[in-house]
Amino acid sequence: MAETPTANPGAAKVHPFRDIRDRLLNVTPKAVFVLVAASMGLGLVGAQVQTFWVLVLFAIFWGITVVAMLVLAARMITEHESTTGGGRHRAVH
Repeated sequence: MAETPTANPGAAKVHPFRDIRDRLLNVTPKAVFVLVAASMGLGLVGAQVQTFWVLVLFAIFWGITVVAMLVLAARMITEHESTTGGGRHRAVH
């Protein structure tokens, strides 16, 4: 008789909000570039076509893009401040 596998109580559970937060905190500059390009393309097409659903899609993409740019900038600033010594502008004693 085949045994059915039992769920491991210590196994990782699915957490969609935690996954979204982790993806947002680990956004890459390449992903931000693609989001900016998609937002600009949708904005230009939406202005010419003047259909409501394209403008809504543009607004959603632009909102995600702004959040991604802010997170990327904040992460780059905090990583820059956390590095001590070395670098291009270190003090010479």
